[in-house]
Amino acid sequence: MKVPKINLLIVENNRFLVRILQETLAAEFNVIVVSNGNEAMNLLEKGFSADFIVTDLKVPKFDGLELIQLVRKSSRYHSLPILALSGSEDSNFRIRCLENGADDCMAKPFNPLELQAKIRAMLRRASNAFSRPVVGSAPIYAQAVPVRA
Repeated sequence: MKVPKINLLIVENNRFLVRILQETLAAEFNVIVVSNGNEAMNLLEKGFSADFIVTDLKVPKFDGLELIQLVRKSSRYHSLPILALSGSEDSNFRIRCLENGADDCMAKPFNPLELQAKIRAMLRRASNAFSRPVVGSAPIYAQAVPVRA
């Protein structure tokens, strides 16, 4: 049985960058692209099951930071991994982005293969969070180390 691809929602209005991201990511992910935060929220509210969001912070209608804040307030999508793309070299702006709910932030221009690697790493961490031992159970290392009296 074929495993379904991860649904990757990209919010970006630069057509050149969109084409590069689609070419880089389409083999591994189901890539859906919208050009602004309003379109992204409309898509999510209509039932699109996103597994990951990549958003530019400077998109029209409402920007990536507003999108991140809305997603984090949502009871349905609050735990989606979000990677923000910023054309700003200002670290204070990226810090504000992270403090408002982005899981990671990359400055433009960037290597699309690095973006792909970050997405994989974030998805790996997210899936590991659901497979951790139950609180109060003995850690794995404690089971393997003999106790001496």
